[in-house]
Amino acid sequence: MASGELGRQPSFQDTRDLTPFRGAQVYSPVHGIGRRIAHRVAGRARAPRLRPFAPKVERQVHSAVFAYGEPERLVLLARAYPGWSGLCYIMAGLHAYRLHHHAQAAELLSRGLAGTSEPAASAFASGYLGGVRHWIEVSEGVEVEVLFSEEGVCLALAHSLREIGRPEEAIGVLAQLPPSIPSALASCRIAEMLGRPHEVIARTQGLTNASDLAAALLVLRARALRELGRRDEAHAALREALRRRRTAFTVKNAATTERALLMLGVGRPGRHRLRNSMRPDAPSSAFEELRVLTQARRARDAEARELWLRDFERLERGAEE
Repeated sequence: MASGELGRQPSFQDTRDLTPFRGAQVYSPVHGIGRRIAHRVAGRARAPRLRPFAPKVERQVHSAVFAYGEPERLVLLARAYPGWSGLCYIMAGLHAYRLHHHAQAAELLSRGLAGTSEPAASAFASGYLGGVRHWIEVSEGVEVEVLFSEEGVCLALAHSLREIGRPEEAIGVLAQLPPSIPSALASCRIAEMLGRPHEVIARTQGLTNASDLAAALLVLRARALRELGRRDEAHAALREALRRRRTAFTVKNAATTERALLMLGVGRPGRHRLRNSMRPDAPSSAFEELRVLTQARRARDAEARELWLRDFERLERGAEE
């Protein structure tokens, strides 16, 4: 998305009365105590009661979604009932995402979004899945609780694509979503990974600290401004991130660390670097560091994806036999 389009309508300004977002959680990336508690609480939700005399396919999908939670069962149902393939692949992908199998989740969620769903499948989704919630990571140490919806599916897909080293595709998925703080935070984090500080700044223009998610987004804005040497604006963003008293401690700690880096002059570009950084497509040191640190992880993810695709092909052949 071009900076001009971002300037006409803030990418974080959600004007809807009802949204699928129900909560947010910020946790320490080292311990992740809040994350484990949230997942444990989310797992206590009761399955909705199946309606009397439900068709066979409805009973099978209900059981696969709520009783077992195994992606393979839903994949088999998607093969057996093509009219339900879109819904089955999406739910299988969300199950894989919950298990942190990001290569598998990215493949299944992509198939689900590209698949078809007949009216019976859509009725099933509206009748049984409206209260299903998922915790989706939008940035390191930040998760949002999202009701079953297209936004939740796209955020999960974008996170999985980011984890397996396909950030450009993740940006394309997020560009389809309506403006909201969670999608803006996810987009800005990926833009930072790709070395696009100008895009982060454009997306966060006029942002105030109204929530923990907004405070985390302000920290990303300050980091991007520091990357370009705009120290006064970076200080202003950090002051806003620290203004609200009830901001999560982890976000305050990140903002304080960023302020210390500003005071030490870390990230101040030289004359040659500043001239290059004024180009929107100029690579940043953050991207170089990320490429070095994640090279081994991407190789492991590629190997896991290859293994998953082979298992998936064997599963499909077994279903056809």
